[in-house]
Amino acid sequence: MAVTFIGVRHHSPACARLVAATIRSLRPAFVLVEGPVDINDRIDELLLGHHLPIAVFSYRRTEISTSASWTPLCEYSPEWVALKAGRECGADVRFIDLPAWHPAFEQRTNRYAEATDRLCREFAVDNVDTLWDHLVEVPAEDDLEQRLTAYFHLLRGETTAGPQDTQREEYMAHWVRATEAVAGKRPVVVVTGGFHQPALRELTRNGETGQPEMPKPPEGSVGAASWCRTRSNGWMPSMATSPACPHPSTTSRSGKPMAGGPHGRCWNRRFPGYDSATSTCRPLR
Repeated sequence: MAVTFIGVRHHSPACARLVAATIRSLRPAFVLVEGPVDINDRIDELLLGHHLPIAVFSYRRTEISTSASWTPLCEYSPEWVALKAGRECGADVRFIDLPAWHPAFEQRTNRYAEATDRLCREFAVDNVDTLWDHLVEVPAEDDLEQRLTAYFHLLRGETTAGPQDTQREEYMAHWVRATEAVAGKRPVVVVTGGFHQPALRELTRNGETGQPEMPKPPEGSVGAASWCRTRSNGWMPSMATSPACPHPSTTSRSGKPMAGGPHGRCWNRRFPGYDSATSTCRPLR
């Protein structure tokens, strides 16, 4: 069976419902999600009974600089719903993106602002969230998948992807090809940001199908560590063990603490993605 790609917008309730419905219908053998690959050996821990929202925290420190990022997950995050629905149907769930400490995440910009600005003018709305509501969240969901595909193809078609996006997409595509080779005739569902979906469809047509190699961090790393924060146990140290998990070199320090909630809704809405209050969202089921 062919791989099913679902392009989403982060924190979109409509996308979350589409992801849940697709996974429950196909009952795939694998669910691949855009997210930091170096947390794969801790997905069981991530899926414990946390009070959402929660977040995965990544950092990298060198002698001259420090960088850090959060990956927030809430009940209407398509990525979180993919993990939960995939696990419920017995699928092998995995993150497939580069670690957040990778140089591909440095100096990111809003690369499709020009395309969304033009759409906002054409639809006479004043911001991209209103545009998204008009096109995705408010209408009936009968043809949601087709509308999302058209929207993201338009964004990607009018945007020049930089080397940062290219590195990430090549790595994620390698994971998809490798998983498809293992899955055989069993279904595979891939959930990523919609901007990446058109490129991933093309990149997965041909290429290496073996296990993706570990990306190596830039010079300057000293050791690596991960922590998980839970309400009962506080910060728990753990080392990554997955063979596909990138490890920092001996001259920089990096890690991926996983912060368990509770965090406020206003805290979660500080991060990029669809800004929607849960009181206005239809149930995911």
